[in-house]
Amino acid sequence: MHRFCGIIDRRGIRAGENFIAEALSADAAILTGGEARFAALATTGSITSRGALHVDDRLILVADARIDGQAELRAALAEDAPDVGAPATALIAAAWRRWGVDCPLHLYGDYAFALHDLHSGDGFAARDHVGARPFFYALADDRLAFASDPAALLALPDIPLDFDEEFVASTLIHRTFEPLGRSFIRAMRRLEPGHYLHVSNGHARIDRWWGPESIAVDNTAGDAETIARYRMLVTQAVTDRMAGATSFAVHLSGGLDSSLIAALAVPELRARGLADPRGYSWHLVDPDAVPDTEPGWSESIRERLGLELHAPALSIEEIAALFAQDWTRGPDIRNLLHEGAIQRDAAAQGTEVILSGWGGDEGASFNGRGYHPWLFATGRWRTLYRDRGAPGIKAGLRTIYHAGRRLIREFRPELPLRWRARAGKSLIDRGFLRQTRLLPIPRLREFGVRRTQHDLLRYSSTTARLEDWAISGAAHGIDYRFPLLDRRLLEFLYTLPPRMFRRGPMRRWLIRQASEGLLPDLVRLNNSKKEPLRVAWIEKAMGEAIARIADRLDAAPTPPTRARYIDMEALRARLADTRRTGTNRDAALRIAIQFLDIPTDPAAPKP
Repeated sequence: MHRFCGIIDRRGIRAGENFIAEALSADAAILTGGEARFAALATTGSITSRGALHVDDRLILVADARIDGQAELRAALAEDAPDVGAPATALIAAAWRRWGVDCPLHLYGDYAFALHDLHSGDGFAARDHVGARPFFYALADDRLAFASDPAALLALPDIPLDFDEEFVASTLIHRTFEPLGRSFIRAMRRLEPGHYLHVSNGHARIDRWWGPESIAVDNTAGDAETIARYRMLVTQAVTDRMAGATSFAVHLSGGLDSSLIAALAVPELRARGLADPRGYSWHLVDPDAVPDTEPGWSESIRERLGLELHAPALSIEEIAALFAQDWTRGPDIRNLLHEGAIQRDAAAQGTEVILSGWGGDEGASFNGRGYHPWLFATGRWRTLYRDRGAPGIKAGLRTIYHAGRRLIREFRPELPLRWRARAGKSLIDRGFLRQTRLLPIPRLREFGVRRTQHDLLRYSSTTARLEDWAISGAAHGIDYRFPLLDRRLLEFLYTLPPRMFRRGPMRRWLIRQASEGLLPDLVRLNNSKKEPLRVAWIEKAMGEAIARIADRLDAAPTPPTRARYIDMEALRARLADTRRTGTNRDAALRIAIQFLDIPTDPAAPKP
């Protein structure tokens, strides 16, 4: 994995190469070509920064990329294909020369890249279909600045640092607000997943290159061939993500997604003569746990595969230190409350790659959400009745009734009153709120399997977590890879009819069938997504950490510089509640503290 940054500027580079090296590291490899300066820094020991940079007589290109399906890509490139073993940047450069702005359609894998075409003067950047690799940019006049993380971008010259106050307000009010293309900094934008940015003749165009909504559904798909192809594609996705590394870890929550990935990865790694992956769980490890509990599920798959399982945890001081990090320039710490300890431990073990099941719920292990409201709306009540979760007429009628209620709820208009209710629970300063505008929040409507799948993948927290883990993982030399978000797998899943995801009362039907023989039935047939032990731990740990942050706030001689955005009197009252109870369930309080620039404790350990 690489960190990168760069500038394409028709007016020339005023600061030379020094700022590029400072934005990343003195060890960064730097390329210069025409009106561009690109730099990359390797973040794992098995790769070099030079592998992220490409220059020839026409192109200068920088990328953080892992390209799948290279044999098929080489065949399509024909005589334009680079030599076998060439880095991903050479493949991307060849794809640009062959297909121009359509090149992302032919590139499978995880990537973010930017290039400058010396012949045409064009600049071009693209991000993979789900955003497994981050890409931030600032565009002004003829100048495009870009980077793989916010801190590197904001270290480049001439980028205004004023806040996007609409983004700030929306984030403080709506705890599930997802950023899409914006950020806390007005000048800094995210290139959305499945999009490209093309700068030509002084004009910038952003367009979406991946549109899975257009994939046709095959209603004739049979069970046996669907299960076989699904298993083949998941196996391919896992093995492809082993390329270029020798030291692995796996998430092992005891859920279907992470368990299936581990069950496929372990035998392959052993066949290659590599060490077993280190297993990581977000909840405690207990070999004697009751089977139908969080530790029991993890222990079941751990024992089946013969792995070591670890559950490192951040200390209270480390959690408090996370809150002290500047959210406007880095990851959302809500994605690091558990994963931060795993990154610390994995880095100490020399781990290069963590294989994760994140994103499975949106595709590979989709549970059929939206199917029942669609059946109700289209008059397929007999099918609804057969899908009842228990025998008997009463259960069937109850299923129909709940499908109708869900349909009404999904299409109920979003009233201004609800926004006011959210604002009342938040800690936003009311004066600031009256002076700004809230951004529209894309609404996830669970109506129909295909629509629900697409909306969940595009508008949920999936990409935000991918982005945050990529940025924080790079700081520890760790590359996250997500087999269940493989584009080839997702595009196959989008061809399937609803019955492949929900069959009668069984949700997540396809992955349960495909994992038969690979996973213990305790894991394969488990329907629960509840994690009371993990949630109880994090609420208590957060309460203790927030109490320490409150002490720092009380001791500070001046208010935080961002206090004007927050109702500080209400915040102090809620801090007092947290001190009294010793736990924290207040999401609005956590968001407000995370946004504020509260003075840090110099003696606190770094997470």
